[in-house]
Amino acid sequence: MRTRLIALTALALVLGACGTEQNAGSDNTQPPSNPPSTVETTPTPTDTMPTTPQPETSAPNQERKCTAPMLSGTVEPGEPGAGNRYATIVVTNKGTEPCTLWGYGGLELVDASGKALPTSVTREGDPAPALVDLPPGAMAAKNLHWTVVATGNEPVDGPCQPEATGARVIPPDGTEPFDVTFAFGPVCGGGKIDGSAYYKK
Repeated sequence: MRTRLIALTALALVLGACGTEQNAGSDNTQPPSNPPSTVETTPTPTDTMPTTPQPETSAPNQERKCTAPMLSGTVEPGEPGAGNRYATIVVTNKGTEPCTLWGYGGLELVDASGKALPTSVTREGDPAPALVDLPPGAMAAKNLHWTVVATGNEPVDGPCQPEATGARVIPPDGTEPFDVTFAFGPVCGGGKIDGSAYYKK
């Protein structure tokens, strides 16, 4: 009897152990949880590349810019050739205080009655803008070039444009003009004039 009891006890222990192994096995069959995914981002060029400095194009600081009331001007003729005409605007500081010029300024042709004529001024890069100091009585200049050859639909058997007898000159960064004489006849090409920046004369 004792022998049978020992055998039954041993059998129970074996079966219990098997159940524990099966349960452990069933736990091991569960798929492991996936680790959190990581997304690698590649920096865009704007994140990694330095910005290229832009060239300085603004005018220098000017304590006192030359304005129209401070200036007087004349247009001096240059050497003509092959349908081309050349001239130079010369401006003088007629005031009692120094002033400065930087840039191209404006220009408008007018007829004998003061009526505005077709004018298209383009900027030439030579000479380029440079700061010009004008003490009282000092002068600066600006080169002009245009054609007297009819262009496009302009007539070839008469004046290509109405004849200009004067011009309104606006200093750089100004709004008010001063008047000069422009006695060079019609400006063809729709009044197109190539103009340089002002430079020290």
